[in-house]
Amino acid sequence: MSDTSEKITGGGVRIWPPDDSVPGPVPVAPQGIAAIYLRISDDREGRELGVTRQGEDTLAAAIRAEASEVRRYCDNDIGASTKSRKRRPDFEKLIEDVEAGVIGTVVYYTNARLTRRPAEYEKIISLVERTGVQLISIMSGAIDLTTADGRMLGRMLAAADAAEAERISERVTRAHQQRRATGQHHGGTHMLGYLKPDPERGIGYLTHVDERAASYLDQGADMALAELGWTAIMDYWNAEGFHRLNGTPWVTRDEVKHVLLSPTRAGLSVHHGEIVGVGTWPAVIDAAKWEKLVSQYPAPKGRGKTSVNYRYTNPELAKPGQGKRTHPNSGVVRCGLCAARLRVKKPGGTRQDMYVCAKGTGGCGKLGRNKKWVDDLIKEYVLTRITEEYDAAPAESTAPQEIERLRAEIDIREKRIGQTREAAKSGLWSIEDAGQVMRELRDEIDELKREIGGYLVEEQRAQTSQEDLIATWLDETPATVEARTAIVRRYVDQMIIHPLPRKGRWLPHNYPADSYTIIGR
Repeated sequence: MSDTSEKITGGGVRIWPPDDSVPGPVPVAPQGIAAIYLRISDDREGRELGVTRQGEDTLAAAIRAEASEVRRYCDNDIGASTKSRKRRPDFEKLIEDVEAGVIGTVVYYTNARLTRRPAEYEKIISLVERTGVQLISIMSGAIDLTTADGRMLGRMLAAADAAEAERISERVTRAHQQRRATGQHHGGTHMLGYLKPDPERGIGYLTHVDERAASYLDQGADMALAELGWTAIMDYWNAEGFHRLNGTPWVTRDEVKHVLLSPTRAGLSVHHGEIVGVGTWPAVIDAAKWEKLVSQYPAPKGRGKTSVNYRYTNPELAKPGQGKRTHPNSGVVRCGLCAARLRVKKPGGTRQDMYVCAKGTGGCGKLGRNKKWVDDLIKEYVLTRITEEYDAAPAESTAPQEIERLRAEIDIREKRIGQTREAAKSGLWSIEDAGQVMRELRDEIDELKREIGGYLVEEQRAQTSQEDLIATWLDETPATVEARTAIVRRYVDQMIIHPLPRKGRWLPHNYPADSYTIIGR
């Protein structure tokens, strides 16, 4: 129950708990004890003005009902609709007190303040039937839940309240979709790189760039592109006094990485982790530079959209053994029972290294296979694919011409997006139609970019001789691990290891041919 209380004079009515004392044990109330329940869904300023107004009216109604004691229950800034996921602690306490026979009357402003959930209203009906508690609404009228007609009316009001809350949610969602379609933001917390919103100075959310912060962010992006390391960027920012929004120094390199890879700072609109278009706010980091960053440091698959977990890209900045890849086939080899990635296990002694499905990393723990046997199969498969690819390649690649053509197509569509946005602003197009056209154009741009990616791979292959590629693939020294990793991922999507038959003694030289499957790219 809320610690806040209200106190009036006259009439001999006691308000519990009083303002000037610490309440003792909750007394067993006589028949005249009443509760006022106050709630408002949105109190962004935290000033409790809404619940204060409700408190004045409900308190007066409780006095008119001849209550000898009034207890205040308040859930400020908490929704009561089916869309809300927050608990209402004072509402739960109120129900408990009614169940315990402490409260005889409950006063509230409207039915919607009590609940907007039909299922929850059914529980209130049951509560009235079991305890005989009296309900008094200020604005919803008198509803007698002890009669069939009263229960029917109450259910109708609860359904109407729920529908209204859902309609509001639909309107808000549609408004957000409309703003995204036209490249506008729809609010959020203050972001590093922009001036803090100040209505008196005409500064809104993401409307004015913080030039000092933008300078350090731009320098950080340049350092990341030069592969100087995230820790070096963090140390530089801290040394220069460029700190986090709360004024404290940067603590982890992941914080630095998350800030620089944020698409919003590149002026891009994001929805559920996906880029949906170019925003109307100014960019802190140049969009072209940001695209180079994310292509150089792609987010790991399977991670949450706010999670950042990359390894060091510059071996000189890594701690000994940290972030350095030692097995080029790691991540490709999968368990045929649970599909988890197999990990390399080094038993030591005379025993050979193994790929195992480890429980500690989310696997089933039921499968393992000789590492050299697996690596040799992948090695032969990749060699075959390299030979086939070069034998089938044309004498002269058309990739440069195709890339230039596709980029011209992208430029045309980006101009169309700009023209459509201007047409919507001037009223020549409706917002809905303009948004639909821009979404279709962005889908076409994404497809063209995927085609460019394919030609870039072809162009890179054309610039590398077959002999050099094979030589790198067969070079098993630590210096070529990253290059060999790139090669294996170019040709192999997964190698699935299947369980061995139960009968027989299995060694690498007699593993069955059907005990693995290689899925190529």
